[in-house]
Amino acid sequence: EEEEEEKDDVHLALELMETAWSILDKYVNDNDTSSNGISYRDWATGQLPRVLLGLGDVLGALTRQADAADAYSRAIPFREAALEGLEKEKDLNVEHLKKRRQLVEANVLVAEAILACPENEDVVTSETKDLLVKASERVDYARGYYDKARDDLQDTVFLMGRIAASGKDLGNEKEDVCFLATLLMGVGTTLAEFDEKGAEEESNPPTKKHKSL
Repeated sequence: EEEEEEKDDVHLALELMETAWSILDKYVNDNDTSSNGISYRDWATGQLPRVLLGLGDVLGALTRQADAADAYSRAIPFREAALEGLEKEKDLNVEHLKKRRQLVEANVLVAEAILACPENEDVVTSETKDLLVKASERVDYARGYYDKARDDLQDTVFLMGRIAASGKDLGNEKEDVCFLATLLMGVGTTLAEFDEKGAEEESNPPTKKHKSL
């Protein structure tokens, strides 16, 4: 009974987050050009990737890994746009570091969700039936996100060092970056396991059974 109640709570959380997404998306696409409309639209745009990552987490908890990967991947363009706006500023600040970390996080989460999908099955969203990646390309597809996250994390750590050297307080970002590095390491370990399994299968191909005469 307790397990059933917990499952109901997760489904309720999913419904609420989907409602939040719909409301925010409506305001982002609103044509209100007043100062209040523009201000709220900018705020709503900043909230969309946060909601998408939350949706991904809930979908993952429901073992809907393909849907989770889809939600995480949809957050990436928003994270990239937010970072691009700060990249033009020459001043080093913690907000810049945070935006970099959040972009790395989104890429790591996509890779993690893709690798958690069933083996030997195409990765397809449950409702729209969109094909995210074919089964034969699943590991390499996840590796692409992992490699991007790994390279960007190196830049993030370098930026963190520069900001710390300037004497500015990093706040919680140091702990958040360290946690992200641990998450990335876990994905790397999973990829290594898939590589090892693939190498074993190549060196020990299944033998064909001969029909007895």
